[in-house]
Amino acid sequence: MKRRTLLSVALAACALFPLGAMSAEPTWPSKPVKLIVAYPPGGATDTQARIVAKRLSEKWGQPVIVENKPGGNTVIATDPVAKANPDGYTLLLTAMPVLLNPILMEKLPYDADKDLVPVTTLTSISNILVAAPDFGVKNVPELIAKVKANPGSVSFASAGVATSTHLSAEQFASMTGTKMTHVPYKGSSPAHQDLISGRVQIMFDNGALQLVKAGRVVPLGVTSAKRLPWLPDVPTIAEQGVPGYEASAWYGIFAPGGTDPKIVDKLAKDITEVVRAPDLQPQWEAMGAMAGGGTPQEFRDYLKKEKARWEKVIREQSIKY
Repeated sequence: MKRRTLLSVALAACALFPLGAMSAEPTWPSKPVKLIVAYPPGGATDTQARIVAKRLSEKWGQPVIVENKPGGNTVIATDPVAKANPDGYTLLLTAMPVLLNPILMEKLPYDADKDLVPVTTLTSISNILVAAPDFGVKNVPELIAKVKANPGSVSFASAGVATSTHLSAEQFASMTGTKMTHVPYKGSSPAHQDLISGRVQIMFDNGALQLVKAGRVVPLGVTSAKRLPWLPDVPTIAEQGVPGYEASAWYGIFAPGGTDPKIVDKLAKDITEVVRAPDLQPQWEAMGAMAGGGTPQEFRDYLKKEKARWEKVIREQSIKY
């Protein structure tokens, strides 16, 4: 009788607490999440990070802490994430160098293919091909004609070697059979000053929108596949006689290699909902950005195409850090 009573109590307990409930892991996230940003505070990447971190904090009920680790062509930020515990609580926000560093650097402290897991994109930003006010060209065909008539005499500014502002120009030169002189700067802002003054003639830049709107530079074309909604009168480079030309900067989230696919999928789903929220679209547009998002597989497929595209340009144009 006593044994039967104990059995009844045990069965009742199982009904109240289903098998496995007491051993189940807490719902992720159950503590603060760190988002390491590969760029300094105050820039476009940092701004995006803080917008998304705030929304995710509200969504998850856990703080999302932004930590800036600029330098080393993003290696300084990437390395600690690549070596972090793959529990989803340490994430990386970075851009194109995560693909290019293995091509351009002989040695890295991590294996990007094995030590990082692509989650999803935040945004993408197309470059605008702009010219100095007194350069005397108004569109892409005029630029090509002028460069071909004066090989090497036309200079283009960039925000640094192997940035999207550099590679967009090198891809353009490769596809048009032109030769220009590269003048790298430490960021877009100092390059803008020399462009406006005419010390350099052109620039492919994703931070030139406000210069265009202010009439301080001449827009020649955009690097996107389609015209940008905020610059509808500026044609794409592809439609101006360079078919197939396309280039854009992108910003994406990565997790440490070995992170549970369920956590990666949740991250991608939640980040996609945040970046595509209707009330955030005016903020992205003000930066000249398009909302990203999508599944981890979509991001992996995109990265594969991007790596093939830019590795070809790097090899053809003999680009080195």
